[in-house]
Amino acid sequence: MTDPAAVRTADARATDAVTPDTPDEADFRPLSLPRIAARLIAVAVVIILVALVTLLAHQRTTGVTSQNFHTVFWYFDVGREYNMATWYNSGLWLLLGGLAAMIALAGPSFRRSWWLLAVVALLASVDEYLEIHERFDVPGDRLAALLPFDVGFTWVLVGAPIALVIGLLLLRLVLSLPRRALIGILLGGALFLVGAVGVESLNGRHLAASDWIVDNRYIYGTMIEELLEMSGIALALAALISLFQHDAASGHYRLDPAVQRRAPARAA
Repeated sequence: MTDPAAVRTADARATDAVTPDTPDEADFRPLSLPRIAARLIAVAVVIILVALVTLLAHQRTTGVTSQNFHTVFWYFDVGREYNMATWYNSGLWLLLGGLAAMIALAGPSFRRSWWLLAVVALLASVDEYLEIHERFDVPGDRLAALLPFDVGFTWVLVGAPIALVIGLLLLRLVLSLPRRALIGILLGGALFLVGAVGVESLNGRHLAASDWIVDNRYIYGTMIEELLEMSGIALALAALISLFQHDAASGHYRLDPAVQRRAPARAA
């Protein structure tokens, strides 16, 4: 006669043998948004601090020493292109676009919006390096002539409406995300716009009032602007990374099921 207990034990062993590494749903935890954002923003802060220290050292020394400090400053100057600051800023956009494309390939809800976000981020990565947005100053100059006040950098008059349209197109996607990612993206977007539109406009007005002569006030303003922009992108990138979950016991990763869930299909 067969022992029921032995049969149950054998069945349990067989089940364990088939799926030994299958993680439990409850064991998955989202990747930490605050920790990731803090590390990404810390890199931006270091870039700004190196630029600030070497600028002051360059201005307070002479001869070869001053030239050496200026060389280091050039590599970290957030007001220039083709250096470490630009590389990092462009890299953040590139990672954001690549991650959005990866999520889009998983077939989530609002898939077209994910693809739009990926394309916009990748274009922003190129723009960060080549300053394509500043070519908007041609139509911007025409618009600025119609205004009763000075806006400084006139490309903002074209760039701000484009950013608004893109934001509206992505609004449904953003509002559908888990709360942690929603807050991260909204806060990141706000920081970015304050820097890219608000602070940059103030910097442009100061530069125009100074006969387009770059002084320390403008350089410091540019540092604040770029820090806000990089912090905003870092927060948005961290928000997307937090959409992935990790099971520490098995080492498995997965996309948050709330993002994977497709919208209900329409009846034929």
